[in-house]
Amino acid sequence: MARVPHPTKKHPALTYQEPTLVKVGRYSLTTFLVLVVLSLLYVGAWFLTSMQLRSGLQDWFAARQANGYLAHYAEKSARISGFPFSVKATLQDVVFAPPKNEFAQHPWVWSPSELTFSITPLPWTIRTLNIDLSARQTFSINNQSYSGTAETALLSLDWMSKGLPDEINLSIQKLALAHKTLPQGVDIQKLSFTSARQSDGNYAFDLTGERATLPVGLRGLGQRLDDIILRGHLNENFAHDGISPSSLIKWRDAGGIMEAQRMHIQYGPLLLQGNGTMALDGDLQPVGAFSARIQGFFETVNSLQRAGVVRGPDASMAKVVLGMLAKQPQNGGPATISLPLTIQNRAFFAGPVQLIDLPILNW
Repeated sequence: MARVPHPTKKHPALTYQEPTLVKVGRYSLTTFLVLVVLSLLYVGAWFLTSMQLRSGLQDWFAARQANGYLAHYAEKSARISGFPFSVKATLQDVVFAPPKNEFAQHPWVWSPSELTFSITPLPWTIRTLNIDLSARQTFSINNQSYSGTAETALLSLDWMSKGLPDEINLSIQKLALAHKTLPQGVDIQKLSFTSARQSDGNYAFDLTGERATLPVGLRGLGQRLDDIILRGHLNENFAHDGISPSSLIKWRDAGGIMEAQRMHIQYGPLLLQGNGTMALDGDLQPVGAFSARIQGFFETVNSLQRAGVVRGPDASMAKVVLGMLAKQPQNGGPATISLPLTIQNRAFFAGPVQLIDLPILNW
């Protein structure tokens, strides 16, 4: 007779199931502890970033002062805020100007009443510094002062880059600076500038602007720039160590050039479209060669002649020589000239005709 196996009784420890309430409590506690640790790390990152931003701004202004710039702000009113979402540094009564020229004067002075610097202290945003430039400001040039505000004026850049920031983004909309007595002020309807350092060593840039009235302009053509588009790049790791005479010499000797892949300029009667390249000569002055398509050339030459920018014989030669290149559209409209433009020996040439002497650039 076969033996019937005795039924085994399972131990309670083997069949125990954790109550749902205990399980939820354990997960909640773990989640809470993780959030506490992350919060403490974030708070630490916020305070560390705030200290770095404060010291970075102080060092930047001190470095500019050491190089002859006029650069200061009201230190007693400077403040750090923005916790917990961002780190903000607010500077008031800022004054900034380049070193004095040969006349012992600053070429221009910019005085915003307030600048706000902000950083979001997260791993993927920590390198981006945002600067709000829209507060009331005064811009002085040629003994003339203009004051006003902008609807939008935001500058973003990679503040941890060495030398020229690896990324720059500037957006301005409806900037209006009025003069106390002159009817014409400084106005920019729209301006956008972006630049980024590429993996191949090129530094790409893109500038677009619409309906801008500038504080200075070319005599004869006025101060109104209706439209501008400039896109291209600078090669050979341009300004990787900053912009200085020594770095520019190093860049030039390495074969550095600026390639303008697209130019579009509507300035007074002049409409210019083209492309070309520019470099620096032995005296660090620009030299360049461009291929351009121009409308309004004769009107522009006449305006420059009346203003004394172009001499009478040069203007006459330009109109005679380049007039043979003009093409009149079959359906009417302004004549178009396709010709090379060159910059050499601190002069601007349209074809073989020298038009304008260029000022010396002092780096």
